[in-house]
Amino acid sequence: MDVLFEVEKLYLHNPKAVRLLTIYASVYQNESEVKSAYTRWGIRTRYANGTSATANLPCYGYRCDVNGELVIEPTEAAVVRMIYNLRSQGLSLRKIVCELKERAIPSPTGKATWGVETVRRILQNEKYKGHVLLQKTYVSNFFTGKRTNNGGELPKYLIEGHHEAIITSGETPTF
Repeated sequence: MDVLFEVEKLYLHNPKAVRLLTIYASVYQNESEVKSAYTRWGIRTRYANGTSATANLPCYGYRCDVNGELVIEPTEAAVVRMIYNLRSQGLSLRKIVCELKERAIPSPTGKATWGVETVRRILQNEKYKGHVLLQKTYVSNFFTGKRTNNGGELPKYLIEGHHEAIITSGETPTF
């Protein structure tokens, strides 16, 4: 059985056709890599000048208003403040999870119980202090599209005072 590429009028069994297809594939791969590089450049440029739309991605305690800006969601913000307050009182993450369950406060995903990692992420998220940190992750391989945590391989961009804070710096517990 043979394969015919109709547009190019090439049969796969022909060795010349295989070489030509290899050249085409190489050219298209290079074109894809160039487009990916331009895309990465655009993303990083928007990060550097603070115009990236990802800065306004809401997290628990925030919503986007009609203009796409982050605004506090009062009910969830009260829960965030409570989590910070409990942590500053010395409660462990597990005890905070138990306290949230006792008070029947649903998790950000609507479940009856919270995960320890969810509480940890809330306590470590700079957005609650009114700041945004961009490029915490990046796509390390454009073929797979796999995201990788940025451990200093690329610059990170901190935008201070980006939106209204839920937590003041005095309320920030230490780990």
